[in-house]
Amino acid sequence: MKLPYSEYLPIEKLSAVFNSTTNSYKYYWFLSILDFIKLNPGKNIPIDHIVIDMIATAWYPINYFKLSFGELDQFSIFILKLQNNFSYPMDIKRQELKLDLINRKDDREIKHIIAKLSRYVPYRFISPWFIDETAGILDTKKNALITSLSNQYFTNESSASIYRIIDGSIEINNLWEQYLIKHLPILQSFSYWNLIKFLQKKNPNVPSISEKLFQPEMRALKSARLYWDTYLESKINLKCIYSDEEINTDNYSIDHFLPWSFVAHDQLWNLVPVPHQINSSKGDKLPSQRYIEKLGEIHFDAFHIVWKTLKEKNLEDYTTLFKESISDIARIEKPMFIRTLSENIRPLIQIATNMGFIPNWSWRN
Repeated sequence: MKLPYSEYLPIEKLSAVFNSTTNSYKYYWFLSILDFIKLNPGKNIPIDHIVIDMIATAWYPINYFKLSFGELDQFSIFILKLQNNFSYPMDIKRQELKLDLINRKDDREIKHIIAKLSRYVPYRFISPWFIDETAGILDTKKNALITSLSNQYFTNESSASIYRIIDGSIEINNLWEQYLIKHLPILQSFSYWNLIKFLQKKNPNVPSISEKLFQPEMRALKSARLYWDTYLESKINLKCIYSDEEINTDNYSIDHFLPWSFVAHDQLWNLVPVPHQINSSKGDKLPSQRYIEKLGEIHFDAFHIVWKTLKEKNLEDYTTLFKESISDIARIEKPMFIRTLSENIRPLIQIATNMGFIPNWSWRN
């Protein structure tokens, strides 16, 4: 995926920003600049506001979905530290978080984090424009030199960097701003595409990376509700896999056996009916593996009852797990059905545990 060509601007300099990227900050810095330009073209952008926007944008991937940004990624370390110190709700709205951070930016801890992120990010982002001039210069002197150079060449069309740094803000070069506005959707897609590649390398076994960059939307479980209602209507005295309490069509919630914040999908094979209070208690914890066999048993039974009642399209989720057609899955014996489900779920539990999800949850009345 390449950046759009420009007859007047050195696009290769902007491309060079994302070459061999070892930290996430460049993607979030650029995405925040694009957001500000979209809403307030022609205005200087305070650096601390960009940093706060970066934090709010990366909040869900880091704190809610627990994605790894790499052990040496300072940006993610600061966001985790922020959550530990201020205990924001995991599902806080992005705009709500931004406003709170702006209002509290003089707080000692928040001020420290903003200062740390502002120390290098604005300068390193435009360093490809000044490679020759900064070669061999000590890191301690680069910021001042890049600031000077970004001002010196600001009106030079052929060598102007995308912005210059002035009085705690950045001022976007006019030609660059025209380019950014013209190609805004492409540039955003380019940034997210590269960010996904970066995160896939850091989280090689984690499912649905692209679904974990943003705050999750309200999940629609209508088809899952139809599935379990159909099963429960023909099943007498069904017991909860966690508590052995009886379940009927009037008193159950749909639980994601592996937390939704880990799998980021609503596939039927990961769903199970449980009493409301148990679903609330479990939250996004990982259940003890001793429940997997019970999960397999209830799914084997439900699959065959629903298969005889509903259309096959209501069972398509199972094909992604079993890698068989629905009619072939229906012929699988119960022990093999449970073993296949177990062999898929156990490694995912280990991956989620390694990411920081709380393991070995059990129901205690």
